Amino acid sequence: MLSVRKKDGPPVDYSKCNQMVTVYHWDGKETYTRTVHDRALLDFRKTRNVDKTGSREANTFLLVIPCDSQPVFVGDKVILGVGPEVATREDWAAFIPAKVPGLVVVQYVDSKYWQGQMVHVEAGG
Repeated sequence: MLSVRKKDGPPVDYSKCNQMVTVYHWDGKETYTRTVHDRALLDFRKTRNVDKTGSREANTFLLVIPCDSQPVFVGDKVILGVGPEVATREDWAAFIPAKVPGLVVVQYVDSKYWQGQMVHVEAGG
């Protein structure tokens, strides 16, 4: 997915981060923010777990955004491409993965640093 670079600079090559994603953030009060990132990688995966009760499938994702500040938080919603405006509480409540194909909700965020500076964020769920 991400390859190792041998030049000076971060040890990761971000050439695979060539997708556009839209990140939606709610501040918990009244502000809904929609941010389009044109340098990202959104990778969808389907995992299968087989145990004695049968087989279960789960859809997961990994989002990588090269950055120098935090662009995504737990609870944010993400969709591939340029997504629609979400401006009200009603819009936010209706904007859910069950109703919007390809929409995902961030469950964890892991900031990655190199030489004391943030170089990218990995988020998933």
